[in-house]
Amino acid sequence: MSTPSDDPPAYKSEDEESIPNDIAETDAVLPGAPSETTALLGRPTSLNGSSERTLTLIQMVELNAFWYSYQLYWFLVFVVIVPRQIQQIAGDKGKGSAISLVSLFAGVLNLFLAVFVGAMNDRVSGSSGKRHPWIVMGSIGMCLCLFLLWPTNSLWFYVIGYGCLTASTVIASVPFNGLIADVTPTEQKARVSAIMGGMNLIGYLSGAVVGIFAEQMGTVPLYIFMCTCVCLGTYLTVGRGPREPEKNYVVRVPPPIEWKPFLIAMVSPLWLHRDFALVFTSRFLFQLGIATIQQFMQYWISDCVSTTFPPQRAVSVALLPLFILSPIAAFFLPPTNRKLTVYLSTCLMIITCLILISARTFAFALLASAVFGAGYGPFLSTEFAMLMDVLPNQVDAAKDMSLWHSALVWPQIISLPIAGFIRDAGQMYFVAGALVTKAIRGVV
Repeated sequence: MSTPSDDPPAYKSEDEESIPNDIAETDAVLPGAPSETTALLGRPTSLNGSSERTLTLIQMVELNAFWYSYQLYWFLVFVVIVPRQIQQIAGDKGKGSAISLVSLFAGVLNLFLAVFVGAMNDRVSGSSGKRHPWIVMGSIGMCLCLFLLWPTNSLWFYVIGYGCLTASTVIASVPFNGLIADVTPTEQKARVSAIMGGMNLIGYLSGAVVGIFAEQMGTVPLYIFMCTCVCLGTYLTVGRGPREPEKNYVVRVPPPIEWKPFLIAMVSPLWLHRDFALVFTSRFLFQLGIATIQQFMQYWISDCVSTTFPPQRAVSVALLPLFILSPIAAFFLPPTNRKLTVYLSTCLMIITCLILISARTFAFALLASAVFGAGYGPFLSTEFAMLMDVLPNQVDAAKDMSLWHSALVWPQIISLPIAGFIRDAGQMYFVAGALVTKAIRGVV
């Protein structure tokens, strides 16, 4: 889509004229990567890799291996580690406000850092590629920063440690999304998106299983296990997965940034590209409803459901049907008719709300989890495929994906202060998300 002359500046692409004072790419020489990083970034020469090279099933799985380890890591951090450690630091009376403070700080940091990292990642490339070095650096940070989360810390040190961990995950995950867009052929978008959604949910499932035994494992062995998973997933994606397009290995660095046009250009797709804005809005509305279900289900199990499990284990067990059914449902996702998939997922998510309202036994918690999983898996795969369908500019893929990613973060920031209202109105978010999806012209 062409940009009128009076519109905000856009990033320079390979097919467009450069905009003054922007961060367009220029050739420069970068020093070589450290030997250990270079070794990790090596891969078979048979994968010449272009954005339109057909991927085999094994390559798709290797490509998404990092995403599996990332989701396993985050489930254990978010559901198992942080709530327990915050309770140990702040006590029962102060745990609510303490975890709100941690979540708020990390959410705001995530929101702004994701867009910035995406924009910079799109503009910097070197002899080791454009996406892979960032994924490796972020993964190393995820492993190191995990050991900053310790129940003997002060609350403010814990907030800082959690912020460092959040920054590391952004540095790894945002370029990974750009890598998916770079190496996925147009005709394989639906299948790659389905596998990515499946890896997402299998990672959650693995995290839930590990979470059941987290107390018996102890903190240090649990952290070592998580770091091992992250390193293995990163190696499979970077060292064994599809090679980046050849243009990503041309050494380029951006000139100094003019901040005003830089910031305007980062968010300009929200008003310059209608379908992208609608996909963003749809994801935001759905995420409000999804966050409501997740938060409400945890409180419901601990406060209203009679069970012999400890609260931490009860939540992990209750979520198992969700994580088992979600990848199965996503695997049978049809390659076309994405809007219909969203509509059906909406109905199943609303049914989950009705079950939670009327049920009071643990068996119904398992039923609600299963119904939600049957809708959540296909939705998760479809909405990423819709995003790739409507990306405004392939050259700015990581930047635009990180902007879309903020639609996942905003609900986390605003849901805690108004959790009661969100709980009562949760079903309407799913309906609103489906209505916005209906208006997207670039998706069938």
